[in-house]
Amino acid sequence: MSQSLVSFDLEVGVEDIREVESTGPAVNRDAFVQLLTKSQLGLMRYITTLVGDPEAASNILQNTNLLLWQKAGEFEMGTNFDAWATKIAYWQVKAYGRDRGRDRHVFSESLSSQLAEDSDDLKDMDLTIQLLRSCLQRMRGGDRELLTKRYNSGLSIQQLSSQFGKSPSAIKGALLRSRRALRVCIESKMAQARSS
Repeated sequence: MSQSLVSFDLEVGVEDIREVESTGPAVNRDAFVQLLTKSQLGLMRYITTLVGDPEAASNILQNTNLLLWQKAGEFEMGTNFDAWATKIAYWQVKAYGRDRGRDRHVFSESLSSQLAEDSDDLKDMDLTIQLLRSCLQRMRGGDRELLTKRYNSGLSIQQLSSQFGKSPSAIKGALLRSRRALRVCIESKMAQARSS
């Protein structure tokens, strides 16, 4: 992700806050803006991981920023802002997925949920991404190619079926097994990293 993208998101996020400031809740605005500003890079990484599309993630981040500001009165200063903001971002990602339906560039809701569960703490996000890459590299070539074509290239089940010469149900089954294997690998490596 480019630094300019993060800077742009932060700039637009602050503009959005200024726009709704007059109708926003009565909170310590300076402290809240500091927490919100500090969380931008982590939220962008989190959202991008869930949707797989930096441009869509940027839009979701802006919606998340507006919602965070609107709900600022619900946030209790001194509690974990990142966890609270991440939960709101998660629901914004789910809303985006529902709105986009079966768009070929959107991760499935189940995959987004799995990725979100693996990323409960934003501090673990970098580690999770590293582990995801490592686990992908260790997968069998065919499984890795299938996942890459499905989620990076955005090919549909039908297109994959044609390319691999297998039935759509066989492709769905292979994707399910590959995602499960990937998740098991990530969870195992995460547990090892946390215990050492």
